[in-house]
Amino acid sequence: MKKIAYSLLLLAGVAIQSTTFAAGDTIRFGVDATYPPFEFKEADGTIAGFEVDLGNAICEKMGKECVWVSTNFDGLIPSLRVGKIDAIFSSLGISEKRKKVVDFSDRTWSGFSSMVSLTSKKLIPTAESLKGKTIGVQQGTMQEDFAKKKLVPKGIRVQSYQTQDQVYADLLNGRIDASLQDMTQAQVNFIEGGNHGDFSNHKVVDKLLPADSAIAIRKGDAETAKLINDGIKAIHADDTYITIQRKYFGELDLYNK
Repeated sequence: MKKIAYSLLLLAGVAIQSTTFAAGDTIRFGVDATYPPFEFKEADGTIAGFEVDLGNAICEKMGKECVWVSTNFDGLIPSLRVGKIDAIFSSLGISEKRKKVVDFSDRTWSGFSSMVSLTSKKLIPTAESLKGKTIGVQQGTMQEDFAKKKLVPKGIRVQSYQTQDQVYADLLNGRIDASLQDMTQAQVNFIEGGNHGDFSNHKVVDKLLPADSAIAIRKGDAETAKLINDGIKAIHADDTYITIQRKYFGELDLYNK
């Protein structure tokens, strides 16, 4: 796994909000801020997005302050395991593979994975349709794990990228035939937000692609898990969750299946 020295992490974009709280009053959330609208950087470098607003609301309910630590997606779990961050809030699906190395909070939202490709190519997410094609995925994601285990053995090439934006860039310039990612992110950010109505967004269902996402917590850290789960319950109890959801997704319900 990719290892990043903490000092380099700080130089590369650690986003620290107000530091008026003592260290014990903060929760350091690791985040890959390249996945809008779930997490992204504003023009001034501030980290924002649906999950960032949820995290800040959870921290407020807990009487804590969120500290957002920006790093590459494939560096998040290693950073959590060595104690550089306290939790990960970054569109992390609750996969069986990840459950072996981290604990998860209660569900924070739910959404299927999908395959995006030019409608004119008439591709569908089956081995027969994709044989000989190249699929783009972001490094460290469950979509990458799925593609390497399920697609490569069937003659489908898989190209990994550091960020989802890089995947979309090569999809647009034709270097890859399709991409795999979260379905809501693809629809809201790439197809609608990017005005790419000539692309189709096909749902992909597999046991390696669980729909539920949550906050990852260091294995055995029951104290942080309880704090975060209490905060999740609190933002549902007073409609804070719904208010934040509507800000980014209108009437789309990301929580109730």
